[in-house]
Amino acid sequence: MQNDVELIMTEKTQTIIQTVGLYGKQLLGFIRGKVPTDEDAEDILQDVWCQYSNLDEIEAIDSVSGWLYRVAKNKITDRFRKKKTERLEDFAYENEG
Repeated sequence: MQNDVELIMTEKTQTIIQTVGLYGKQLLGFIRGKVPTDEDAEDILQDVWCQYSNLDEIEAIDSVSGWLYRVAKNKITDRFRKKKTERLEDFAYENEG
């Protein structure tokens, strides 16, 4: 049983490493073209890889590139929504006094 779990983890790890190698630079470039800073792009890319690595069945994804770009796009959208909300809250706070 332990060997089966280790084998599955090794296969999953290898799949993740291969995917990062295949899509890492392109995905970072895609994200970087849509956010204002390198730091934002790197944070979003890290979130994408984290979500990918936490999937139970990576092999069930039909199009890995499509999945990665869709998740990246959603993370970018989430980041802009969060920043917009923060700015609105800051603005409201400044004018309350």
